Amino acid sequence: MHLRLPTAFTGLSRVAAGSIAGQGIVMLSYPFLTRIYDPADFGVLAVFTSVVSIISISSSAGLDRAITIPPVDPEAADVAWTALAAVTVTTILTAAVGLAAAEPIAELLGVPQLADYWWLIALTVFAMGIYIVLSGWMVRERSYGALGLRNVLQGGGQVATQVGLGLMGLRPSGLLIGFGVGRLFGLGGLVSGGGLLRQPRPSFAALRRTLRRYRRFPLLTVPSGLMNSAGLELPLLVISALYGDARAGLLGLTFRVVGAPATIIGQAVAQVFTGEASAEIREPKGALARMLRYAVGRLLMIGALPAAVLVLAAPWLFGVVFGSAWTEAGDYARILALACLAQFAVVPISGTLQLLERQGQSLAWASARLLLTVGGPLACGLIGAPVQLAIAILSVGHVLSYALLYVLSLRAAAASDDRHRHGRE
Repeated sequence: MHLRLPTAFTGLSRVAAGSIAGQGIVMLSYPFLTRIYDPADFGVLAVFTSVVSIISISSSAGLDRAITIPPVDPEAADVAWTALAAVTVTTILTAAVGLAAAEPIAELLGVPQLADYWWLIALTVFAMGIYIVLSGWMVRERSYGALGLRNVLQGGGQVATQVGLGLMGLRPSGLLIGFGVGRLFGLGGLVSGGGLLRQPRPSFAALRRTLRRYRRFPLLTVPSGLMNSAGLELPLLVISALYGDARAGLLGLTFRVVGAPATIIGQAVAQVFTGEASAEIREPKGALARMLRYAVGRLLMIGALPAAVLVLAAPWLFGVVFGSAWTEAGDYARILALACLAQFAVVPISGTLQLLERQGQSLAWASARLLLTVGGPLACGLIGAPVQLAIAILSVGHVLSYALLYVLSLRAAAASDDRHRHGRE
C-alpha cells in the first residue's frame, strides 16, 4: 500500500472503527424507526435532508477544502476561521429565505408541512456547516482518533433523539431534530486538545488575505459543490415533487440503508486519503496516482459482494427487516446497487481535484453529473413514466458520472507525479 504506514493504517482503523460503531447504531435503529414513523414521515425527512445538504455544502464558501493546504497551522487556522464566518452568514441568509418564501418552496417540493420546519432547516445548516469545517481541521491535524469518537457520538445522539421523540408522538419532527442533533457532535474539533480554539484568532486583515489567497475556492469550489450536491439530492426532490412524499420516503430510506456501507467505510477512507494525499502533495514523492488506484481498486473488491446481494435479494430483505410497507424500497435498492458500488469506490478519492487546485475540472464534472442524474428522472416524471424507470435512469447516470470522476482524478494525480519526477531530473 502506498499510503504512509503505520500512520495511514492506524488512522484508517480508528476512523473506520468509529464510523462502523456510529453508523451501526443508525442502521440498527431503522427497524424500530420504520415502525414508529411511516413512509410519508420519512419523505419529509428525505426532502429536509436534501435541502439542508444542498445549502450546507456551500456554507463554508468552499474553504473547508483549503484547510489541509497551508504548510503551517496558523495560516490553516485563518482559513478555518474564515470558513466559520461564512457558515454564519449562510445561516442568516437561509433563515431570511425561509421568512420570505418557505411556503411556496415547500409546496413546489411536494411537502407542504416542510414550511413549518424552516427554522430547523436554518439551525441544521449552521450545525452541518460547523461540522464540515471542523472535520477539515481534524483531517489536517490527522486527529483520526477524535474523528472516530465523533462518528460514534454522532450516530448515538441522532438515534436516541429520533427514537425518543418518535415514541413521544412527535412525528415527523423527531426525525428532523435527530438529524441535526447528531451533527452537533462535530464540535469536538473545536475544543479538543488539538482543536481550533488552540489556534490564534485571525485579524480582519488576515481574513482578507485568506480570501485573496484562496479565492478560487469560493469562486469555483462553491459552484462545483452546489452542483455536486444537487446531483445527489435533486433527483430525490424531483421524485418527491412528481411522485409524492411517500415515494420520496421509500427512496430516502433506500439511499440511507444502501449508502450506509459507503458512509461507514467510504468516509473513513476519504478522511485518511485526504490527509495522506495532502501530505504527499506538500512533500511529493511521485506516489499520488498509485495511492488513488489502490484505494479505488480495494473499495471495488470490498463492495462487489454487498452489491450482488442487493441485486438478488433486496426486496425480500427490506420486507423482513423494515416491515411489509417497505418492500418497494427493496425494489429501488436492487435498481440502484451498481450506482451505489460506483459511489462507494470513487467518492473517497473525489477530493483529489480540489487538493490539486483543479477546481475548474471539478466544476465541469459536477455540471455533467447534475445533467446525468436529474435530467432523466425529471423527464420520466413529466411524461408520467413509472417511478422504477426514473430510478433506473438515475442509476445509469450515477455510474457514468463516477466513471468520469475517476478518470479525471487519476489523470490529475498522474500529472502531479510527472511534475515531481521531472522536477527531480
